[in-house]
Amino acid sequence: MAQLEFDDEGSRLVEEFNESTGAKVRRGRILSALSIRPGSHVLDVGSGPGHQAYEVAAVVGSGGSVVGVDSADSALEIARRRCSNLSNVTFELGDATKLPFPDATFDAAMSSQTFEYLEEAPAALAEMHRVLKPGRRVLIHDTDWGAMVWHTEDRARMDRVLHAWDGHLADPQLPRTLGRKLADAGFTDISVEAVIQLDTNCNQGSVSSILMKFVIDYVTSHGISQDEADAWANELAELNSRGKYFYSSNEYIFTGAKP
Repeated sequence: MAQLEFDDEGSRLVEEFNESTGAKVRRGRILSALSIRPGSHVLDVGSGPGHQAYEVAAVVGSGGSVVGVDSADSALEIARRRCSNLSNVTFELGDATKLPFPDATFDAAMSSQTFEYLEEAPAALAEMHRVLKPGRRVLIHDTDWGAMVWHTEDRARMDRVLHAWDGHLADPQLPRTLGRKLADAGFTDISVEAVIQLDTNCNQGSVSSILMKFVIDYVTSHGISQDEADAWANELAELNSRGKYFYSSNEYIFTGAKP
């Protein structure tokens, strides 16, 4: 399985994706579910280009802090640039399974769209449990890619493209087992809520139009010809022009507490 590489181009696409309306709504839902207060010290695992960290920083204020950890230098560069005017935000290069912090450091620990890429999700959850203070909150947000609906009039081609796309993840259906994994890591009071991404138009700022760029970039290096990928994208554009475009995906926000 060859996962998506978050090189400079990948990080740029994540930056573009995070500016979409759907991503902004999702960040608001995550912020609400995290239930942080002024003065909180928050860890963001897989912080990417820093959009969520920037918004969390406004809530925790000058008495709190946000630390982002990511494994991609290009993402860290974008995040540091985004948060350069904030004194309560820092970013570090790091591994989710070996977090460089002492036990019981943070008041909240979160991760968005990261655990589905991890081969060792239980080890990463154990690390989040370790660095979280007792009685404090963890939040994990990921997508169940098996619950995605993308309308097409060529189902065989759509199936080929999406089957290739599944290879970009360690676990394309992670949310189905994430509750059990959180419990096994020692978290209690686990709850989950759904975030639905829905596009009935494919415009420049829609979630699915940006996702399309990720898909084409990945699948053309993993078994799908450029001609077939172009035909797939052209069909979606044509469906959009006829008012027949439909995309939906299910994301899930899991929360829990460290006893």
